[in-house]
Amino acid sequence: MELKKSLYFTIDSIIAGGIILIFIGFFSSFYLEEQSSFHLSYFSQDFIRVLGTIAVRDIDNNYIKSLINDGTISNPDNTVLEQIGEFWAENEMVLANKTASNVTSMWVYNTTGIGIWVNNQTIYNKDLPLKKSLVSSKKIVSGIKKGVVPSPHSRQNPPTLWGPAIVEVRVWE
Repeated sequence: MELKKSLYFTIDSIIAGGIILIFIGFFSSFYLEEQSSFHLSYFSQDFIRVLGTIAVRDIDNNYIKSLINDGTISNPDNTVLEQIGEFWAENEMVLANKTASNVTSMWVYNTTGIGIWVNNQTIYNKDLPLKKSLVSSKKIVSGIKKGVVPSPHSRQNPPTLWGPAIVEVRVWE
């Protein structure tokens, strides 16, 4: 009789444990989420901050150096975003695209998509499919039109300005 009781309680506890494991397994699948991509948000913010602070003359890239040497970039003290914006303002989309692609290729992984827009106009877009998430950061830029050098008498003859323009960097995986 004692053997029957112990067998009954053992089987009962095994069934109860199995039900609890199935219950936990079933309901935990509702709480599983894909890992959030905070790193994309940081990357987007950092990227637009770097492009907005680094001068064109400081970029170690043969294409950018050739644009400076042949006079296409007349002010090497421009930040990269200002230079892209200057090309955009002069409707030099090919130069803006090549500048953006040459600068971003150094810092972006092959698995990460990136795009640069100026006033919602596509300047550069690395065509990768959007799989996980998309993050964007924006910055306002403006500048002096190409070839216009501010003079000490700029109040009497002000230089021609372009902008303000909203530059947006979108990053996705």
